[in-house]
Amino acid sequence: MRFNDGAVDSHGRFWAGAMNDPKIQKPTNEGVLFRLDPDLKLHRMVEQLTIPNGIGWNPADDTMYLTDSPTGKIFAFDFDAKTGAISNRRVHFDIGEPKEPDGFAIDEEGCLWSAIYGGGKIIRISPAGKVIGEVILPTRNITCPTFVGTELFITTAKDDVNDEQLPNSIRYGGRLYCVDVGVRGKPKNQFRFQD
Repeated sequence: MRFNDGAVDSHGRFWAGAMNDPKIQKPTNEGVLFRLDPDLKLHRMVEQLTIPNGIGWNPADDTMYLTDSPTGKIFAFDFDAKTGAISNRRVHFDIGEPKEPDGFAIDEEGCLWSAIYGGGKIIRISPAGKVIGEVILPTRNITCPTFVGTELFITTAKDDVNDEQLPNSIRYGGRLYCVDVGVRGKPKNQFRFQD
């Protein structure tokens, strides 16, 4: 197993997803989402994930989102900020095609900006779970966006085939991109050690 993605909630708890290491075996539904509390107690929060990816919370701090990439789904959970409990797992967004949502960032309007691995784009998903915008990039494997003000910095991975064999329109994997999307990102939280 290895860790893949993580995020910190409003009360300083660190959430991280673990998955099968693809260098050892093909990922299966043995993935787990863990929560590390400020007192350093570790909790298994969600099991039977394949590749747990993007994790984040809406601006109201009452919904947590979690991507399970190979399923094509981003799940929503009711979130209790005081206790860190999650419940009522449901599908917030299903890409419905053989592309994978990867990491995401959340803006101050509560929209998710999800990287689409194999799809060459970032999509903006509304709080209602609808695609309301997209950013097209010159490579297929988009991995994760993050906000700096209104600018979205976007990481990508090199393609599985030799880049020289790809058309120019999708050749530029493994690079960092930046685009101003006109909306600010939701501020990030920091882990808090218990006093």
